[in-house]
Amino acid sequence: MIYKVHHLHCGTMCPICAPLFGQKGFKAEIICHCLLIETDQGLVLVDTGLGIQDYLRPKQRLGSMIANIGAIVSDLNLTAIAQIQQLGFKPSDVKHILISHLDFDHAGGISDFPNATIHILSTEFNAAQSLSFQSKLRYRTQQFKNHRYWNFIEPQQGETWFNFSRVQAFKLFNDEILMIPLFGHTAGHCGIAIKQQNNWLLFCGDAYYSHLELNPQNKLPSLEITERLLAFDNLKRIQSLNDIQQLAQTEPQIEIICAHDPIELKRYQI
Repeated sequence: MIYKVHHLHCGTMCPICAPLFGQKGFKAEIICHCLLIETDQGLVLVDTGLGIQDYLRPKQRLGSMIANIGAIVSDLNLTAIAQIQQLGFKPSDVKHILISHLDFDHAGGISDFPNATIHILSTEFNAAQSLSFQSKLRYRTQQFKNHRYWNFIEPQQGETWFNFSRVQAFKLFNDEILMIPLFGHTAGHCGIAIKQQNNWLLFCGDAYYSHLELNPQNKLPSLEITERLLAFDNLKRIQSLNDIQQLAQTEPQIEIICAHDPIELKRYQI
């Protein structure tokens, strides 16, 4: 049973050239939007943002290029573990972590919760083991390579949820939390859907970057370049975005959010 969903701000990056990220101005504001779900099975974290060691040893953990170009705002209060403690919980209360994908700005906090079970699509975990140039650039395996507890989910089969297929439901959470394949940005990228009282909340990770993309009439050519360059499979990325846009147009009662849009996060901040 789901009791409450908290929206966490788990990192900020301010790289130059805001239009490349669908924003105006010189520097972008890229936040790491994560979710903390109170359930009868303990706390569930959706993505982890940047972790303690990413802030304390950025070049060693993330590499010099990411540490320099990413323009990460150094603030340990933005770690998931710090925010969970501010809410009055203990880090050990986090029993499960659902990961949209293993990019450095989504998986950095895994090492802060050593006893939590990580739920992830098997295709994503396998991609992170690759030695290709792109894999080495996006995955910082030191963030999670020593973690002991994993639940690998096979995306070949599954149920239908609205216009999405191969959806994986968690019996552990009475099918109120779903893992939805949104391939393209990475090989095993997925979204997480959470049942609320009267609707659903769909967390899309990096399947899109700006709320403006939910309307297919909005054209953001600079952002399109960024998303194409970061995509593992651009055709699948476009298909995933099209599916999200269709859901936004046909099911307006469903709340749709991504991982990096500060405007979306502000909707939930009191």
